[in-house]
Amino acid sequence: MTEVFTPEEVAVLSPYVTNVDRPIFALKNLPEEVVAVLFAYYSRSRESLRRNLLRLIQEKDLDLEERLQWAATDQDELDLARQKAKEFHEKWVVGYGHASVAEHAVAHLAIEDVSIAASKIIEDTRLASYTEKSTRYVVFDRDKFYRVPCLMAARHARLYEETCSFLLGTYARLTAPVVSAIKGETPREEKQTERGYETACRAKACDILRYVLPAATLTNIGVTVNGRVLEHMISKLLSHSLEESREIGARMKAEGQKIIPTLLKYADFNPYMAETHQAVAALASRQFTGCVPEETPDVSLVRYPEDAEDQLVAAILYGYSAHPFRQVEERVRKLSREEKERVIDEYLKRRGAHDQPLRALEHLTYTFDILVDFGAFRDIQRHRMCTQTPQELGPIHGYSTPPEMAHYGLLRTYEECMARAREAHDIIARDFPREAQYVLPLAFRKRVLFTWNLREIHHFVQLRSAKQGHVSYRYIARQVFEEVERVHPLLAKYIRVDLDDYALARL
Repeated sequence: MTEVFTPEEVAVLSPYVTNVDRPIFALKNLPEEVVAVLFAYYSRSRESLRRNLLRLIQEKDLDLEERLQWAATDQDELDLARQKAKEFHEKWVVGYGHASVAEHAVAHLAIEDVSIAASKIIEDTRLASYTEKSTRYVVFDRDKFYRVPCLMAARHARLYEETCSFLLGTYARLTAPVVSAIKGETPREEKQTERGYETACRAKACDILRYVLPAATLTNIGVTVNGRVLEHMISKLLSHSLEESREIGARMKAEGQKIIPTLLKYADFNPYMAETHQAVAALASRQFTGCVPEETPDVSLVRYPEDAEDQLVAAILYGYSAHPFRQVEERVRKLSREEKERVIDEYLKRRGAHDQPLRALEHLTYTFDILVDFGAFRDIQRHRMCTQTPQELGPIHGYSTPPEMAHYGLLRTYEECMARAREAHDIIARDFPREAQYVLPLAFRKRVLFTWNLREIHHFVQLRSAKQGHVSYRYIARQVFEEVERVHPLLAKYIRVDLDDYALARL
């Protein structure tokens, strides 16, 4: 599905990208600010990165000629520098094992036309920066979904193709009517521009209709990552059970080596990762065969520090004393409740509107078992300063239904989409249990175990409970806050949370 460029366009693009004919490529010879802008386009634009780069150059929003002339003038020196860098890394990174050196080499990778399912596998790597195509601001193309090679070569090809086409076709067919319905009941505000009004109505429609998108839907991701993490990311992808992940890993290695060749030399299939996942999956299957999952609240706080207030006070005071932690703890236990509250209050009360709490809060951790639709998981997974253990996407937990489906008279159509997807999944899963997930829409729910520190909970709840957020993860953020408040009301009172009830109904 890679787009075709004219010879003239290829000549313009070639200095800045490692290829013009494959969906995964690296960026080069571009200022960092330009890279940031190009990756930002992924969130708002239907166009590819290369197409947006062409537009910026052709419309003279970018003047890169001087930069290229410098590169051409000093090509001999650049080639010599690259060779010396390669020899240095061969000696110190490969030869002596100084892997931390690789953290100072950075690659910018454009990963286009990969499935939403695969995007979550890529973004599972914690220490990297990602910008992904937004389901809110971009209307997805009805024909762009991943054709799973093993399914297209099997008897399920027609069923898979028809199911994904039906889901994306329904999404495309309903977009204009839903936008019109929203406009009909939401008049433009006096100070709102026509363009702003149109964007807001379309964004709301996309928020509603994203539930229908199958996990096979193609998306784009911009990744900025250092060499050490990229090597680990590629190894994870090459060791994954899904063929698409392994293909992405191979392409990322090929393009990444054009930028940082030596540091990715040993990124390869990892038997420990692959074999361990297979072995433990088999054990889990035997342990829970015939065991029906219990029903639980959507957000359950399953583990938390019993003496959290004492722990936090001790962690705060420790940084401002010269005493060992056990001695600080002993002193804190002797303080009155009012004295403990004062320490916490002094530590947190001066925060400005954009200040995050200081780092002592990171010593307290809370583990949540969360049942969430795949679309919302796509958003909350981005809070990577935590430990996440996701279960595989499947139909066992059912799906979320936005109330707008009934409100706009679309409930029957919506339920038909879910039923067809579930039926196709169950048929395909008999032969391809892992690949069957591609046909499931983002409405289907999955379980994820999150262990957050208290500082990250502050960030998550404040950001994801805000009015502009999607209703599905606003609900999750609110429940996370209420669980912390239930066990530690003193600590929860400092968390900034939006508790207004606008469209915050349980899905």
